Amino acid sequence: MKAHVAAFLTVAAATALTGCTGSDNAAESAASPVPQAASAAQVHSGPCLDLDSALVSDAFATLGNAPGGDPWVPGTASDAAGEDCPTLLWATAETPMGTVSSPTQVLFFHEGTYLGTATAESFAYTDVVGSTDDSVSVQYRWLGEQDANCCPSGGPAVVTYSWDGSRVVMEQPLPQEMLDSYK
Repeated sequence: MKAHVAAFLTVAAATALTGCTGSDNAAESAASPVPQAASAAQVHSGPCLDLDSALVSDAFATLGNAPGGDPWVPGTASDAAGEDCPTLLWATAETPMGTVSSPTQVLFFHEGTYLGTATAESFAYTDVVGSTDDSVSVQYRWLGEQDANCCPSGGPAVVTYSWDGSRVVMEQPLPQEMLDSYK
C-alpha cells in the first residue's frame, strides 16, 4: 500500500510540474509540457528587444511627440536574439515619415528596464553603428553652413555609451561643432 501511495504521489508531482514553464500565460504553460531541464535552452529564443513589446511602447510614450507633432515610431533595435542577451540593449525612435535629416532618438534598455535616451535632445543624422555586450556606438553627423539637408559634411563622430553596472555612461562628449550647428 505504501508503495502505491508513493508511486501515486510521484506521478502526481510530476504531472503538476509538467506545465510549469515560467510563463504567466496559462495557454503557453499548458501548450509547453517540457521537463524543466529541457526547457532551460528554450527560455528565450526570440529577439532580446522586441520593438512591438510593451516595454518599448511604454518607453516611446515617455518621449512625447516627434517633430511635426506625431508620436515617435520604432526604427531599428539590437539584433541579438536567444538566451544570451547583451547587458545593454538599444532601439531607435524615428520621426514619422522622416528623412535622413529628421531627428532620431537612441533609447537604452537593461534587463527589461528602460534606462533613458542617449541624449536629452534628438538629433538628425544619428545612427547606431555597433554594439558589444555592454556598449553601444552611435555615429553623429551634422550640417555645415553650406550643406544641403541630404549631405551633412560634419563628422562623423562616434560616441560610445557603456553600461557601468548601474547606469549608462557617455564615454566621449558630443562634438561642440555639432552642438553649435543646432543653434
